[in-house]
Amino acid sequence: MVAHPGQVHDGVPGSTAIADHLALESALRTAVAERLGELRFGLWFGEEVHLGLSGDGDALEVQVPNAFFREWIRSHFSTSLVEAAQVVTGRQVRLSFAIQNELDPPPGDVVEPDADRSQQRSGSTVTAPIPGNPKTPFSFPAPDPASPDRSPTPRFKPPTMDRLQSQNHAQRPASGQVSRQGLPGVPAVIRSPRLLDDFVTGPSNQLAHAASREMIHTTGKVFNPLVIHGGVGLGKTHLLEAIAQGLRQVHPSLNVLSITAEAFTNSFLESMRAGTLGGFRTRYRGLGALALDDVHFLAGTRATQNEFLHTFNSLIDRGTPIILTADQHPRRISRLTEELVTRFLGGMVVKLETPDLATRRAILQARSEARGVSVPGTVLDYIAEHLRTSVRELEGAIHTVIAHALLTGKRLDMVLAKAALRDTIHHTAQAVGLRDVERAVCQLFQIDPEALKSDSRARALAYPRMLAMYLARKHTGAAYSEIGRHFGGRNHSTVISADKKVQGWLRDERQNALLPGFETIADVLADLERTLGT
Repeated sequence: MVAHPGQVHDGVPGSTAIADHLALESALRTAVAERLGELRFGLWFGEEVHLGLSGDGDALEVQVPNAFFREWIRSHFSTSLVEAAQVVTGRQVRLSFAIQNELDPPPGDVVEPDADRSQQRSGSTVTAPIPGNPKTPFSFPAPDPASPDRSPTPRFKPPTMDRLQSQNHAQRPASGQVSRQGLPGVPAVIRSPRLLDDFVTGPSNQLAHAASREMIHTTGKVFNPLVIHGGVGLGKTHLLEAIAQGLRQVHPSLNVLSITAEAFTNSFLESMRAGTLGGFRTRYRGLGALALDDVHFLAGTRATQNEFLHTFNSLIDRGTPIILTADQHPRRISRLTEELVTRFLGGMVVKLETPDLATRRAILQARSEARGVSVPGTVLDYIAEHLRTSVRELEGAIHTVIAHALLTGKRLDMVLAKAALRDTIHHTAQAVGLRDVERAVCQLFQIDPEALKSDSRARALAYPRMLAMYLARKHTGAAYSEIGRHFGGRNHSTVISADKKVQGWLRDERQNALLPGFETIADVLADLERTLGT
């Protein structure tokens, strides 16, 4: 079992052990997320799953809400969990599981009453479907103007930062110093609802942020739906949840549902099996607002897409605001029906780009300040300059650095930051090769490598070939002659010509993109560079 604190330190019961527990869990979650990616980590390691070490430190204990979660995580993620624990702890550990509803609070632990749970006992209930588990029941809350966003909470809840800080009255440490007492700087395991004001804006996301604010205040009267798309870890889910929360606050009478597309699918399939489609349709089509995350999950399942199409039409006809997120432009989502694509395009489609250097630094600054830690500017610059593709990656890095400072008792400086992020930075900084460029271009344009390297001058092949040569020259360091040989045995002058041609496209804003779902050549290149990790 995960060890829980009961000792007294500086007059605060168990503060050091609680601090270590929170810091360790934060570092473990960051390491696991880096291995699994945003989507899988978000689905299977949400707030109901906790990570920690056994009392002897020899086992990584995974606390899960039920046996289904235990078996799924054990069969799919055991290797990643053990690897993550080894990176964080520096030693080999075994894997152990515990089901939370079979746990009793350990002696000395403080379990506070759950206000949300007590409210639900006296009123309407919310039971969200567990990802991947169609047997989980699903019900909706009755509109309650006075109640905030409520979500299912596990029986076991680690102490939150607010509780620790109110107990310890900790002062914010000087730059580079992380205090164990009160543990400023280590994120709470149970996070608060994401808000629009917490979203750090920059050129890469200003339009999406403004559209989100507009949706909150006009409830879809200006545009509906709002579709937010972009790569992994750029803030799509943050904006989706912030819009849902904002709608609840500004329009308390609205019955707002924020849900993943997978949960929608599971609920639909369960209602089909149980013969309760009528009730399912009544509940969904009676919503006051729908925020659906990862709508691309619906692709490929015709029956679910048809059901969502009818739900979508019903809500739009009633003027109900709909917010959707996807990993790419609706036109680029494979196997999404044309009926859904055209309806998504009937509203506003905005893209989240990779944040620039200034925005990345601002994100790091905001996250460290939110945790009460003053991180030296040189450390912020170092992280911002080396981690370029994902906001989640930035947040994970700052959490890791702070956790290392806490657990080792060392000063938070460049030496510690480089040591803590050595593996992360090394992985990110791996050199881009010609085959990497070839693979990214072929994947995006859905062409074979042989066709890309062929003698064909058809636009469908010649243009991707020129983009590949441009990217190879920009990112690989290979000579013109080497690039030419790789892409079909061409000479160096062909590569020079392709490089200049693409640069001309970038200067000409009127130049259209080569693919549906992209407005300009710059958008296509940005997507390719994100794939390359540059």
